[in-house]
Amino acid sequence: MKSAQRLGFSLDEIAELLRLDDGTHCEEASSLAEHKLQDVREKMTDLARMETVLSELVFACHARQGNVSCPLIASLQGEKEPRGADAV
Repeated sequence: MKSAQRLGFSLDEIAELLRLDDGTHCEEASSLAEHKLQDVREKMTDLARMETVLSELVFACHARQGNVSCPLIASLQGEKEPRGADAV
């Protein structure tokens, strides 16, 4: 069960997989795994976008000079968003 959780399956999904344990439902189990794989890939895409935006904000914070407002706080307030922020 722990190995299934490490792969991202919820307890309900694990229970469903265990109900298919008689060896005749490999196609159904494969379908569940394919859906989970798609979910993981979508999350990875979202995380990559988030990483890009956060990296840009951190860079902008370090690059600012004088009394310019904090780019991170400004983006949270919707004043100016870094490239790609609208995709997150």
